[in-house]
Amino acid sequence: MSQRRILIIDDPATRTISTQVRAILRQGSGYQLEEPVSKPVDEEPEPDLIIVVLPPSKERAQQLLGGLARPDFLTPLLIVMDPDLLGRLPALLHTAGDLLVTPVRKVELLARIERLLSHARTRARASVKKSITDTAGLSELIGEAPAFTAVKLKIHQIAESDLPVLITGETGTGKELCARALHYLSRRAAKPFLPVNCAAIPLDLFESELFGREKGAFTGASSSQRGLVAEAEGGTLFLDEIETLSLSAQAKLLRFLEDHTYHALGSARPRLSDVRILAATNVVLLKKVQAGGFREDLYYRLAVLTLTLPPLRERPGDIPLLVAAFLARHASRPGEGKQFSASALAALARYGWPGNIRELENVIQEVIVLTQARIVEAADLRIRLPTSPGEAGSGSMKQAKARVLEEFEKSYVTEMLRTHRGNVTQAAHEAKKERRSFGRLVKKHHLRKR
Repeated sequence: MSQRRILIIDDPATRTISTQVRAILRQGSGYQLEEPVSKPVDEEPEPDLIIVVLPPSKERAQQLLGGLARPDFLTPLLIVMDPDLLGRLPALLHTAGDLLVTPVRKVELLARIERLLSHARTRARASVKKSITDTAGLSELIGEAPAFTAVKLKIHQIAESDLPVLITGETGTGKELCARALHYLSRRAAKPFLPVNCAAIPLDLFESELFGREKGAFTGASSSQRGLVAEAEGGTLFLDEIETLSLSAQAKLLRFLEDHTYHALGSARPRLSDVRILAATNVVLLKKVQAGGFREDLYYRLAVLTLTLPPLRERPGDIPLLVAAFLARHASRPGEGKQFSASALAALARYGWPGNIRELENVIQEVIVLTQARIVEAADLRIRLPTSPGEAGSGSMKQAKARVLEEFEKSYVTEMLRTHRGNVTQAAHEAKKERRSFGRLVKKHHLRKR
């Protein structure tokens, strides 16, 4: 933990008392003493606490306090004074955080300081939570369906914990948004939130990327490099697509989770880390454990707390809320956006959403760009709606077969890309297709190479 910065303001008449205060504070390792400078206090980096040692003169005491003892001054203020001043400065002393009358006693001084610092941290954390929640916290998690409301309630419950969390859910359900909410509602909100796609880390570089390396650790390591753990120090490390880690990488991650110590590659010196681990997956990890593709001990280390996100098809009532949010977010000119007709919203509710919220957002963006009319109708939506029995005709079986084949094609191409870490050439070779035709499939299904 970084040292708490304490600014001491005194007067020549109280130099003996302020010297005593400084001597007491220097005995503890948790305080860094600051000296007043010529420029006003509000132009300097804000300290964690200000101690003002008031002189016996009422006029000089008023001058020292200046603009510090006012309701809008956020830095906690501890006033040390002669008891005779108590009755002569009631207005200025009213907004001080605490008062300490001379003679100064070590136990009492340290107790007052810790109380003020503790209250300040609580207020600051509440302020951070409110501002972050409005931008990156729960306000980004849109929906009122009972299943999703339960998720948001659980996020509130587990945000303050430092235990690992495993977030599960289909692709596009908002796992990273939930991870961000967990971070920004926690005590770590002012520290880094670092999302990492495990599938994008080369197998042979996982240890170096996670823990860093020393110069000369391996061929080509021409300089030292901080790892992801060090970059996220004090904050949260979010490991997405955790199921893609190799067994060797899983073993290294497990060792780190056991005691939060690690070695940079090429270094013999152990390092202790203060980082919370959140992980996410869109597969059933227990099935992968049973198949031998994921370590059971790592699974239980990661799944101390779990958060399961419902797919969009299980919360159709939230679709109008999401549509409104995406229209507002992506409209080129605020106030002149499009509106969805009742039939269009009904069509969205009937669709199965294999890509979940991410797919819905893509559909909204496409409508904004390609639809000229201000009112969006069902016919404007480029989604394949299920055919009801009443609508089934001679071509219904053919259409159903085409949908199944297309879903298989997309799933197969996605798996090939994942297996080969986004290398289209290798994926095409294993699929026994020409690279160009395989590339067309990637574009057709709007897939990312990584």
